Amino acid sequence: MNSFLSKYMADTKRHRWFPLVLWVFVLGILSLGTFNSCANRGTGPQGGPRDSIPPFAVKSEPENGAVDFHGSHIEVLFNEYLQLDNVSQNLMMSPPQQKPPVVKVRGKRLLITFEEPLADSTTYTLDFGAAVCDYTEKNPAHNYSFAFSTGPEIDTLEIEGIVINAEDLNPVYGMLAGIHRDKSDSAFTQLPFTRIAKTDSTGHFRIGNVHAGSYRIYALDDISRDYRLTPGESMAFADDFVTPPDSAVVLWISKDQKGKVYLARIMREKQHMIQLFFSAPPDSMALFPSVRGADSTEIHYLTTFSARRDTVTLWLTDSLSILQDTIVLETRYRRTDSLYNMEWYSDTLRTIWRAPRLTERAKAALEREKRNRKLELKSNARKSFELFDTLSILLPTPLGILEKDSIHLFEQVDTVLRPVTFTCQTTDMRIYLFANLAEGKQYELHVDSGAVADIYGVANNKQKFQLQTKTAEDYSTLRVRVKPFDGRICVQLLNGKDKVLHEKPHTADGAFFRHLKPDTYYLRLYIDLNGDGKWTPGSWEDHRQPEPVYYYSQKVQTKANWDFEEEWDYTLIPQLNSKPKELINVVGKKK
Repeated sequence: MNSFLSKYMADTKRHRWFPLVLWVFVLGILSLGTFNSCANRGTGPQGGPRDSIPPFAVKSEPENGAVDFHGSHIEVLFNEYLQLDNVSQNLMMSPPQQKPPVVKVRGKRLLITFEEPLADSTTYTLDFGAAVCDYTEKNPAHNYSFAFSTGPEIDTLEIEGIVINAEDLNPVYGMLAGIHRDKSDSAFTQLPFTRIAKTDSTGHFRIGNVHAGSYRIYALDDISRDYRLTPGESMAFADDFVTPPDSAVVLWISKDQKGKVYLARIMREKQHMIQLFFSAPPDSMALFPSVRGADSTEIHYLTTFSARRDTVTLWLTDSLSILQDTIVLETRYRRTDSLYNMEWYSDTLRTIWRAPRLTERAKAALEREKRNRKLELKSNARKSFELFDTLSILLPTPLGILEKDSIHLFEQVDTVLRPVTFTCQTTDMRIYLFANLAEGKQYELHVDSGAVADIYGVANNKQKFQLQTKTAEDYSTLRVRVKPFDGRICVQLLNGKDKVLHEKPHTADGAFFRHLKPDTYYLRLYIDLNGDGKWTPGSWEDHRQPEPVYYYSQKVQTKANWDFEEEWDYTLIPQLNSKPKELINVVGKKK
């Protein structure tokens, strides 16, 4: 033992650092165990709570609310690092400038540079909306605003209001609200607004830093971004002047009914047809003074139009025309000019057919398909056939030949089919069959082989369609009595998506809706002030407000074989509060 101690002491003298290293090693092991114990309390890194606090301004040069400012730069220091989000859409400068200011971020600093000189003795407001966000979580500094004046004092008055879609009472998001100190009618179309603001998701707006006085006030969708009314833009205006502070302005906006009409595109997806697509239905159909091939060969065709009359189809009717790779159309059609007035326009269009590349086997299969092709007919016949519908047959291509005697309509009585007399009426691609169909009966429509052929000589195979008519007990009726009575009122029946299903004038006996399916409905009325039988939007040219619209505040639930009657005093509930909440849809706000 003594020899061991002597040896240990001797080694210790030679290696005095050894105990220190030993203790460091032991402490390290203990620390590692403690660390693992703490780390294993949760799964993966915890990271702490998400930052949900928006950035805020700490100081600025000049100060927010400064007067006698004549510089061209503003610098704002925030409490954290920044990023910008869609400045062009979010930033509103009031009064507006044709060249918007340049906005940048540098770390925690927001830098604004004006591209145009500032007017003298004017209060300016920069509303950033959700443009300024923090760098890590993109939390926006909502409604951050900076105001300054180039004169000795800053204006502080406000004008507040709401923009409502006049036709369906929905709030309108992102609409430009503006005021004019110039009260002449020409100011709305020739001068930019004196001050502006944008509506939020509830349709509300607040025009701040307004100078004392009275103003004309407007709303505009400002597609042209020139802060004035240009043709084709939806607009609203107040009949009376507004004086700040005013917080009860309601602007009834209505869509410009003229719309932009132009030829959107021309297509030849199939060799035998050419289609012209218009942006909206023109007021007259397109004309084709000349349709020829590239070698001036005359092209033979048949013209059809879509239900909305916004698509024109040219069906090439003979093989020589169909085989033309290039077809030139000289056409005249109606379109809107720069002032949204309809005009005739002459155009020369060229369309090319490029055949798909096929193997010999694929070509042979295609030829067999063409030789064996039959006309596939469709019908609106079905098991629950509406009593007020007209039985019809739909063709995929224009009708060429109809053998009426080869079409038969039968009523099924027990196991016997009894013939039913009917008459026919045809359009380019549909055959209507008019017959007295009894309620609650079963019918069969037989179309013999070859009864129908299209303009290409393709005939149908034998087909059979079955239908069963509904009974009067399958429907409900609804009478709506509106008071106070006004012979100009029109009542609209709506579905759950706020779409008009039926419209009836309101008479002394009310508005009567028949043959209603059991469902949930809503009611809306408008007062037809000009007596044209339809809802009329507002017009700046005529200084006419939109015709007033009211909603019935409750839904109407119908049942089969029931007659319902609703009494509706549309004056009891304020117009803006009358629309059922489940129908409200913010116009212009993206989901």
